[in-house]
Amino acid sequence: MREMVKKKLKVPNLAGLSVRNATVVLKAIGFDDPDVRYAESYEPRLTVIGQSPSRGQIVDSTQPIRLTVSQRNALRFLPGIFQRNAEDGSNVLRDLLWVIQHLIDGIEDKIDQIHTYFDPYEAPEDFLPWLASWVAFTLDENWPIEKKRYLIKKAVDFYRIRGTVKGLKLFLKLFTEVEPEILENQWPFRGFQIGVNSTIGVDSIILPPVNLAHCFIVDFPIHPDEVTDELIIKIHDIIRAQKPAHTTYFLRFRGARRLLSSFGIVIGEHAVGSGMEIVDTGEDEDFASNTAMDLEPG
Repeated sequence: MREMVKKKLKVPNLAGLSVRNATVVLKAIGFDDPDVRYAESYEPRLTVIGQSPSRGQIVDSTQPIRLTVSQRNALRFLPGIFQRNAEDGSNVLRDLLWVIQHLIDGIEDKIDQIHTYFDPYEAPEDFLPWLASWVAFTLDENWPIEKKRYLIKKAVDFYRIRGTVKGLKLFLKLFTEVEPEILENQWPFRGFQIGVNSTIGVDSIILPPVNLAHCFIVDFPIHPDEVTDELIIKIHDIIRAQKPAHTTYFLRFRGARRLLSSFGIVIGEHAVGSGMEIVDTGEDEDFASNTAMDLEPG
């Protein structure tokens, strides 16, 4: 297996910076978060007083950068007997308190920056699904991070057009990357009619009566061979979530002619499937491939 190429970076001078600013500088260059260690110093609290590797060195981008940061140990708040060092100069309690202070400071840093967690453009990436749940918005895990942040920011505005043609087309395009055509007050079939405008064995179909005032057709300009079960399920879920409750819809995909599926009620060359399969209405090369439709209002 081919090894990933490591990027060579020059270590900047971080001495005198706050640990927060030093972390920003390192991440902007291409390094990961630094390894922070505390040490007693008279420098301002949380100021970088040492670094390894030293400034100017050329190292791999994956190499951890260790920062020594000034801090006052909590040991000074304890009675003098606990502040005494062992004969070799070590103090187990002091080392333990350093670990505890690292944990406390990490919590304090998050509290100081808590306001950024409520801004989609500043919140950490792993917090975005939770933030989206606050506005009842579902994120697609395959979306790029920039798209996730933008859609969470605009989620409330999108709800203002929910249930409209504009809103339905917007949500379908967001999740499928394809904008469909919405045909209002239309239905692809007129039910079972003989001697009026239907010919048995050619263009007849049996359907329950449909009120055109509450119907619409969703036409997707996607080739039928490119339609997957997952895509159909996703589209149906979006339409049912965004359409008015009293309406009935018919979903179809337009593309080249293909063989008729052997299921459903077939009269002549038409078929209506009972599942979410694609079927042929076949009359010419530019036909509408249909999926299962919602026949019950709501």
